[in-house]
Amino acid sequence: MKVEFNEKRAIAVFKILDEQWRQKFGVFEGVVLPQNRWPLPMKTDQEKANFLFYSAIFMRGAIISEDPFRWLVSFWDALPNLYNPEFVISLKLEPDDIKTALTKISAKPWNGNNSEQSLSFNLYKIDQFTNSWINNSRLVVEKFNGNVLNIFKGVKDFEEAFSRIDYKRYKGNGLTGMRRKIFSLLTIWLQEKGLIPHFPTPIPVDFHAQRILWATEIISLPELEPFKINDRHPQSYEGKLVLRVGEEFINIITKWSQDFLYKIKISHLSINPALWVLSRELCVKNYQTTSKGRGTILIEPSELRQDSKLWPKRYQNPCSVCPIETFCTGAIPAAPYYIWGILMRLERISYPYPPPPIQGVLAGISEEQSIFHGKSSKRTKK
Repeated sequence: MKVEFNEKRAIAVFKILDEQWRQKFGVFEGVVLPQNRWPLPMKTDQEKANFLFYSAIFMRGAIISEDPFRWLVSFWDALPNLYNPEFVISLKLEPDDIKTALTKISAKPWNGNNSEQSLSFNLYKIDQFTNSWINNSRLVVEKFNGNVLNIFKGVKDFEEAFSRIDYKRYKGNGLTGMRRKIFSLLTIWLQEKGLIPHFPTPIPVDFHAQRILWATEIISLPELEPFKINDRHPQSYEGKLVLRVGEEFINIITKWSQDFLYKIKISHLSINPALWVLSRELCVKNYQTTSKGRGTILIEPSELRQDSKLWPKRYQNPCSVCPIETFCTGAIPAAPYYIWGILMRLERISYPYPPPPIQGVLAGISEEQSIFHGKSSKRTKK
């Protein structure tokens, strides 16, 4: 797989995002990330690290990112010992034991509301998650003296830490459910909480990072050929630029981002959340990224280019408030990725009408649809 990087363009984009994220300027004003919505109820650094370690297991798939934290804090309150690797192993607990406990807690009220719906986001992978809970507890006990923080002791960069838990390197004797994407997310959480040093670390290459990097042409994929559909895919996918996302692709971007950010002296602690917020809060509202049916593309770029009346009435153009809009040439819908496991790039057509009046932090986007601002408790989908 050939992935090319436009580093001149990356510097320009990352400088804007770094400055505006650190200043909480524009669309980033008042943003509270999911991992910061609920204060960690633990007392010691090791307990906090344990909680984040187990929470990272659940950050996979098409989830609402706030839900795992809201629910796992409740789980901690009820059964904190299950977040202790040594306790889990000493009692010889099995995945079904964790599953039973999780299911019981999920049925209890949360702030007066039944939280069973909140758990439903991950029930379809609950067996994978509980297997990882047991396996990863065992690994921490056997290799790191029961302390998650020991994974990172003395490391110089992310790759050194990852090499210590990579199950492919150790022929299966490593962390499960934590490849580079999830493990880099865990690393960032621990760094944000001041639990481990700020060493060179990549951005977690999730859908949101992939979307922004490809849409802004920071990455390009010159060897892609027009997609040929089969009888399972929507007809609208025929001939599109499509990539089947696999670990190789994620690893290429992961390793590049660590080295590049370190070289240009811009922090991953700015770029990671900035990419995530822009994709989740703005790109998702772009008319071209919306889908219907099993991910069917709603409208072709050529149709929008030819007839401006095809734009929705009262369209609140999210691109008008994006700080990197001038660098963006692509529209990347989420449905093909989450339904079919493919990343699809469409040509982005600029909205031809003047932007709507600014209404709050995210211009033209109501607070109900935006990420948490100040004391707001509204939720958004990932």
